[in-house]
Amino acid sequence: MRVLITGVTGFAGSHLAEYILAEFPKVEVYGTMRWRSRTENIRDFESNIQLLECDLRDQSSVKQLIERVRPDRIFHLAAQSFVPSSWNAPGESLTTNILGQLHIFEAVRATKLDPWIQIACSSEEYGLVHADELPIRETNPLRPLSPYAVSKVGQDYLGYQYFKSFGTKVVRTRGFNHDGPRRGDVFVSSNFAKQLASIEKGIKSPVMYVGNLEA
Repeated sequence: MRVLITGVTGFAGSHLAEYILAEFPKVEVYGTMRWRSRTENIRDFESNIQLLECDLRDQSSVKQLIERVRPDRIFHLAAQSFVPSSWNAPGESLTTNILGQLHIFEAVRATKLDPWIQIACSSEEYGLVHADELPIRETNPLRPLSPYAVSKVGQDYLGYQYFKSFGTKVVRTRGFNHDGPRRGDVFVSSNFAKQLASIEKGIKSPVMYVGNLEA
């Protein structure tokens, strides 16, 4: 079996690759990266996966990738995943997240493959949630409140549409906050942990800097 992980050098992608290598040693693991991708997250097992350069925003690049790998499973984790950045560059977020996924779907159709495809959607899609709607259920209305959230709604519904229109085997997951080692330090818990470690090592003064804590 061949597994393709887009965004394998990222937080979730690297953990997924490591898990598959440990639990399913007979599976061939492929991962996408870009020329400027940082690889420290996969340094310990990089030699056990096959890295391929691909710009998901480029349709021909994605088609060449799918033709090369011919995957049985695709975990589509690559994305512009930082909500604040989507306010600064909304077009980039929409292009990367929605068109990137569209190019994967179209490449799968063009090569006449039938892989199982997981797409990483987000709890941000729910957006405005009223008190009487808690805890959130999958049936809750989607009321996105950021360009990032809108891009994830687009991915979500695109997955539904391709399943209904073409029978594409799409599994849509709406992940809530998840943390752990390798999480970028632009995210709150990682940032706090890094500051604490720096304080303990005497690298910085014993002062914690925080942002808006209302959430």
